[in-house]
Amino acid sequence: MQSSALTSRAHFSEAASVYPPDISQIIKWRDSSYAADLYIAAVSWLDLFTYLDGHPATEAELRLHFSLRERPTRTMVRLLESWGLISNQSGRLHATASAVQYLSGNSADNITSYIATMKYKPSVRELYEILRQDGSDTWHIERGVTKTWDALMQTDEFADLNTRGMEERGRIFAPHLAKLLDCTNDTSLLDVGGGSGVYSAHLLMRYSSLSATIFERPPVDQLARSCLTDRNLYPGRAHVIAGDMFVDPLPRDASLHLYSHVLHNWGPDKVQLLLSKSFDSITCGGRIAIYSCHPDDRGGHPSPAAEAEYSVLLTTGYEGCCYSFEDMRVMLESTGFQEIDYHKSICNRSLIVAKKIA
Repeated sequence: MQSSALTSRAHFSEAASVYPPDISQIIKWRDSSYAADLYIAAVSWLDLFTYLDGHPATEAELRLHFSLRERPTRTMVRLLESWGLISNQSGRLHATASAVQYLSGNSADNITSYIATMKYKPSVRELYEILRQDGSDTWHIERGVTKTWDALMQTDEFADLNTRGMEERGRIFAPHLAKLLDCTNDTSLLDVGGGSGVYSAHLLMRYSSLSATIFERPPVDQLARSCLTDRNLYPGRAHVIAGDMFVDPLPRDASLHLYSHVLHNWGPDKVQLLLSKSFDSITCGGRIAIYSCHPDDRGGHPSPAAEAEYSVLLTTGYEGCCYSFEDMRVMLESTGFQEIDYHKSICNRSLIVAKKIA
């Protein structure tokens, strides 16, 4: 019996060593954590697929029928499209054959009651409320007390935790960003909302003629100074300026502005404000670089599932979402930026670069 148990453990250990999860999967488990809850909310609270069964609707009609808000509805639709439960045909949303068979109340094969047994789970109910009210106050600091992410980021404890978490994430993504973003002709970088400065640090290490300024509000600015000092970059080639990017003027005359994992936290109005502030303060001929998860919708295809799932997390806990390439192109061009390029990165991230011509 003991020998059999040892053999079983050996087989398990061998299997685990043969198929270890890669970094994309390890990040995906975190980034996709709210996607299933949104799916359950759509099935149980909305009964969405019974409505779409034989009644294709535009996204606007969907919002009107269920009294939903635009931002979370767009996130829900992109998720369900990526999972093959909805198809978009000439602007009208159809339930796919699998969705009709298993998720429509009109089907004898439906399992909607089974899925609805999870509808009262707090996170599912939160997603339903977000669909109707477009709120994002889901950060529970103690039982019965919630705060927005923005409010928590102005407290020392959470700002420290969040910034160190983003520093750890940056160790994965920053080296790849430094390869994608050619700074050969740049001398000055402004890293807006740059957190610990990890992305600037890797660009500085790759391009010896580059200097960087991290623009962050307190208390994160102090953490940035500490992290950059540990990398022997502060106060020499890296500088830190304390300020609120939405309220205070951005430092002028940098040739490159970087927003890494920043814009996806905020709603379209705030994104447009930041793009306008960058356009006004960047040098003529300068560029803006936006590094995040941008679903590639240039060919009209559904978002990849991992990107749609990550957008649910951002819609749930923040004011923003994963803005697609077309979303960003429209906002950048309306601001005045031109020559917009798109570069795929690792772990469902991508880099969008645009230029200020005049």
